[in-house]
Amino acid sequence: MNMKPLRQNVALAIDGGGIKGLVVAQALIALEEELGGGPLIQHPQIKILAGTSTGAIITAGIAMGMKAADIASAYLRLGQEVFPPLTPPILPKVIQQADEFLHALFQSSLYGNEKLIEVLKSIIEQNTGDAELTLEQLNKRLGPDKTLILTTVNITERRTRFLKSYKPDNGDWRLWEAILASSSAPLALPVWPRLDAPGKRVYYTDGGVGSYGNPAYVVAQEAVVFRGCAPEDVSVLSFGTGWLNSDNFEKENGDPTGWHGLQWAQNAPGVALGDVVRAQSLDIIEGIGNSKFDFRRFQFALEKDINADAFGDDATYAFMKKLGDDMGDRIRNNQFAPNPDPQYDPEGLHDGLNNYRAARKVARNIRVK
Repeated sequence: MNMKPLRQNVALAIDGGGIKGLVVAQALIALEEELGGGPLIQHPQIKILAGTSTGAIITAGIAMGMKAADIASAYLRLGQEVFPPLTPPILPKVIQQADEFLHALFQSSLYGNEKLIEVLKSIIEQNTGDAELTLEQLNKRLGPDKTLILTTVNITERRTRFLKSYKPDNGDWRLWEAILASSSAPLALPVWPRLDAPGKRVYYTDGGVGSYGNPAYVVAQEAVVFRGCAPEDVSVLSFGTGWLNSDNFEKENGDPTGWHGLQWAQNAPGVALGDVVRAQSLDIIEGIGNSKFDFRRFQFALEKDINADAFGDDATYAFMKKLGDDMGDRIRNNQFAPNPDPQYDPEGLHDGLNNYRAARKVARNIRVK
């Protein structure tokens, strides 16, 4: 085994990112192989799983005992059955984009929930025997030392809710419902209305709408604060779903000085998300962990973003599987961020960490004087 040994308590965190979750699912095949070849949930050191949006699909699959290759295959099914092309693929790209824009302009969502619910139930029944499996029942399957955490956003309260498999007040959530609430990406899927108490309807949307598109800090906090683990006994493996560097971001989105109202509506969430994603990682290293965590961030660079709902495109699938195989090689060879090589650290965590430490040193000197 080439991979650096993991510590006693291992936490996996997987970002949101729509179809790009296929890259992570493919990469996790390598992690399985490094750990002996069985389903990840069977490995005794893996204790905490957290996912946002597409990460909720992957981590829930792991929690059910699915192999990574089967989770990757599930993305093919999602593309074929849940997210068919809105317009015939033979039409020119500009017409397809115009039609999607009109759909988004006059409808609350591009797709409905019905088919996704059907597919999720089918996968859950296939792997657990119960399509209506609740988080309480999943918790019993996991046992006392393993936890699944899915993030979703309560729209009216404007806060993230963390659906934890062991919490009694989350126990009546059906697993498919929790996945759906975490992955109901705005525009793509409807918000999920739920009666959380008699007469009280709550509306949930994609966990990435909040501050936890990268749930790495969630698992770190779960390990240290709620489980009482020492940071030096914890490995956090965090998986991203693609990153555009500054040049490629501007190439794709244009000069920000020329953004009009619609472009700002489209691009502002990505700007905020990028800042939050990096902050979560740095807060683990220098904040809650005080540099004691074994933190490994696996992220891949993109020249052009892949639409989060770009399902059903064979060429895109092949490209993402190749990205996943490459990420798997990096898992094996310990090539992760923070890292001075931008190939393994496209988000710039290495530079951000150095800037943070330099600023803290300056502030400390000022206080001493």
